Amino acid sequence: VTGANRGIGLALVKQWLAVTDAHVFATARQPDAAADLHALQRQYPDRLTLVKLEVTSAADIDAAVATVRQQTAALDVLVNNAGIDPDDGWSLELLKPDVMLRAFEVNTVAPAMITKAFLPLLKASSRPRVVNISSDMGSIENRTYSDSHAYCASKAALNMVTRGFAVELRRDRVTLVCLDPGWVQTDMGGSDAPLEPVESARGIVNVVSGLTPQDSGRYLRWDGGTHPW
Repeated sequence: VTGANRGIGLALVKQWLAVTDAHVFATARQPDAAADLHALQRQYPDRLTLVKLEVTSAADIDAAVATVRQQTAALDVLVNNAGIDPDDGWSLELLKPDVMLRAFEVNTVAPAMITKAFLPLLKASSRPRVVNISSDMGSIENRTYSDSHAYCASKAALNMVTRGFAVELRRDRVTLVCLDPGWVQTDMGGSDAPLEPVESARGIVNVVSGLTPQDSGRYLRWDGGTHPW
């Protein structure tokens, strides 16, 4: 799980540890400062590994793969959760090229490169799944509002990447989906959001547990419903 030190990522780690016997690899840019993850590691010392990962760093990605490979020969689930919504990407008047590029770098390019890097470990699994955490704001059909231009465009691009990878990796039995976690009470979602992280995480874990190859390339909701493109 990338971006696991807070918000939806942290809630997903907690849920997988609580309701399954899975070994979870939780990544953070600064794992030494991730107090909540360290508390979980004390609770689940044999089932939680903290991994340093700045998702835009090729060196960090390679090191993360090496860390996971030291502990397992196969990876069943990869959750590309880390993402940003730059404040200066909200308004057209404030929008700058570097803001757009940074949003795409983190929200679109990084998940693609991380998926590529972990592909050998995924292929070694009997049931490999990749979950790209998208957003309702990545839906072109639902884009009937303004604002958050950089974030929306980058998540729509992530959806397209997921669709393409799903077709290419079908022969390797890798199931890929883009998934809207809902509007969640996180630093990004804000306090007005209707969903608590635990509710979103519970739904996502249920969805992931039920994924089949026939789901590959779909755009799903946290509750298992189909999201409009």
